[in-house]
Amino acid sequence: MKNPFLPLAKKLHGKLKPVISRKQNQKIYKELQQLYPLESIEKLQDAFSVKKLAVILGILVIGIVSAVFLQLCSRMENRLAEGMCLIRNEWDAGDYKVTLLAETEKWSREIPFLVKARRLSQEEQRKLQEKLYAELPDLIKKENTDLEHVTSDLNLVSSVVGYPFQLTWDSSDYKKINRDGKVARDEVDTKEEVDLTVTVSYGQEKTSFTYKVFLLPEMSDEEEQFFQSLQDLLFAIDTDGTSRRQIVLPGSLQGKSIVWKEVKKNYTVLIIFLAIFGSVMAVRGMEKDLEKECRKRNQQLLSDYPGFVSKLRLYMSAGLTVKNAFYRIMKDYENPQKQKKSYLYEEMRISCHQLENGVTEEQVYREFGKRCGETRYRRLSFLLAVHLKQGNSQLLTILAQEADGAQEDRRNIAKKAGEEAGTRLLFPMMLMLVLVMFLVLLPAYLDFGNI
Repeated sequence: MKNPFLPLAKKLHGKLKPVISRKQNQKIYKELQQLYPLESIEKLQDAFSVKKLAVILGILVIGIVSAVFLQLCSRMENRLAEGMCLIRNEWDAGDYKVTLLAETEKWSREIPFLVKARRLSQEEQRKLQEKLYAELPDLIKKENTDLEHVTSDLNLVSSVVGYPFQLTWDSSDYKKINRDGKVARDEVDTKEEVDLTVTVSYGQEKTSFTYKVFLLPEMSDEEEQFFQSLQDLLFAIDTDGTSRRQIVLPGSLQGKSIVWKEVKKNYTVLIIFLAIFGSVMAVRGMEKDLEKECRKRNQQLLSDYPGFVSKLRLYMSAGLTVKNAFYRIMKDYENPQKQKKSYLYEEMRISCHQLENGVTEEQVYREFGKRCGETRYRRLSFLLAVHLKQGNSQLLTILAQEADGAQEDRRNIAKKAGEEAGTRLLFPMMLMLVLVMFLVLLPAYLDFGNI
């Protein structure tokens, strides 16, 4: 599928091209020159830059549109109606949390508030109450160390995910711990014990658990008491009107008027940052793919080198010159049955075209080795250029030695690749060994209990 941002990327690249320094793209320029020696490198480099720019524009536009859409959806989903009413969900839509900003002439604070769904009728599912009894202390302690050292509010949840129970909390002293888990620390002078009872409802069945809670004294100021009273009032309003569709928030408390606002999280900056980060990673990935293609080219050249030297030696032994041997090898590569792309063939075709256009053989062979880039091709091109005037007898001996060395290098490369493959398989083999040992030892470990 064609990138729809390509036309815009081309226009933008045309304006930015004079600013882009050639030194910054030398690596990509060299890699493209190696991979596509028969094409215009400048055009390829421009096309590659346009493609990168189109990817960047696409990711940035998607990120910005997502951020704007999320912001619009957040504004449309306004829970606070008419400034003082919270709309309840229907009973099958579930509860939702809202963060309220309570502002007075003197104070302001964000209050997290759980708006319960309108209760019509519910069918509970039975769960193991013993497991819930063991998990509740860790759930309700909130920021406290445990229930024996309570210095801050508790999280008296009305339900637990994964359990079908409705939880109702009772305290032996509501002045110190109310139904919402608020701890009145100003009422505690010394370490005091409070019984916290939870009633677990399942249909018509009810079971109660009791926990010992120890409160530690801590002073509270006027502002803390005000917002504690405000949260107690919110809880009372929510409890008394569970069947109503709206919750009317108080407009004043203790002679102080309250202005309510809904606090919404803004993810716009995060999404734009992720879009920029994604663009950078996408461009980096494109450059990595280009590097990988160059490594693949070099490996293919090394793999084709022994066969190329052997053919060159064979044709020269038959009486052909180096130039005619190059033509004959190129014709072999032009066989239509060979569908695989050959980088060596492309380099040889360039050399043959240079020979046909009157370029000296010495220059052609040197440039051939330079374009291939590998050490063996450079050495071979040097030998061909040096021995042009010395005849084929000495050159054939050198080519025989070169072919033997290339075959040995090819065997070493294959051996190294096999060793690397064995190393990569070591970790999966160790995982399988651990799994087998676990399956063998587990029955033996379980049988120890019967001895």
